Amino acid sequence: MGDAVLDFRAAILDAMPGAAVPDHIEPDRLHRFPTNGKRCDSAGWCKLFGDRRGGVFGDFRAGLSRTWAADDQRMMTPAEREQLRQQVAKAAAEREAQQRITWQENGRRIAVLWRECSPLLPGDPVTLYLKRRGFAGLWPLPACLRYHPRLRYWHEDGTTTEHPGMVAPLLAYDGSLLALHRTYLTRDGRKAIVPEVRKLTPATGPMGGACIALHRPAAGVLGIAEGIETALGAWCASGVPVVAAYSAGNLAAWRWPDGVRRIVIFADNDEAGLNAADQLRARAIRHHLSVEVLPPTDPGADWCDVWCQRGQEVKA
Repeated sequence: MGDAVLDFRAAILDAMPGAAVPDHIEPDRLHRFPTNGKRCDSAGWCKLFGDRRGGVFGDFRAGLSRTWAADDQRMMTPAEREQLRQQVAKAAAEREAQQRITWQENGRRIAVLWRECSPLLPGDPVTLYLKRRGFAGLWPLPACLRYHPRLRYWHEDGTTTEHPGMVAPLLAYDGSLLALHRTYLTRDGRKAIVPEVRKLTPATGPMGGACIALHRPAAGVLGIAEGIETALGAWCASGVPVVAAYSAGNLAAWRWPDGVRRIVIFADNDEAGLNAADQLRARAIRHHLSVEVLPPTDPGADWCDVWCQRGQEVKA
């Protein structure tokens, strides 16, 4: 029996490398744990059934869900398979109910935070920050970018600090608000001195395929880049309307809006960015879209770097 617990934990780690799976897994209890290296995260979940012959686990953020069995299911009797099926269904209902409650609570917090934000004005910390990033003179900025005067930052030791910040909504394919992307700043428009300058709020649903909709498609064409600043640089350099995926993983999983016929992928020129671009390109081609991948020439560069370099060349 003890080996079954160890085998269950090993199966979780095999499917989700880097997840902080609990050292002690209590049978018949739904456990939550981090999958992104952050102590406050609880996207991972697992439940070992009371008989220790099966269990389920997954990652709410990634939409992952797996069933584990101590014995080869092909060798089970029909009664044993039915028992396992019922246990899986019961655990699924339990975790989904719990997650719905969590998502609803997250939604209420996000709504409050978004109401506290205001449209950008020249000279506020966000516009000063974007000016420092190479976007001086770019006005108006995308309306989805907002300013918050006192974003709270939770540190690993449990303390909090407040900072002005840039806030942008991360939207699901259907346009619903999933999370808020926060960039912590100083009053004079520099990056705040915090361990993570950019953070997402806890989400209201599965994150796969979401984006920050800086622009809408034009004539069936839409571009995508990873970060907000990278997407702004790509837009300035090309004139193509661009959305921001916020990460390479989400760029690979992005769901483009209905009516888009051509996608321009402004990939970061690094391994993660190019791999993500290849995955998105392959999926878009399968859906009969025209696709162009445009990484910067310099290794390690993104399109914000390209735009900034162009500005320096013009000044010279």
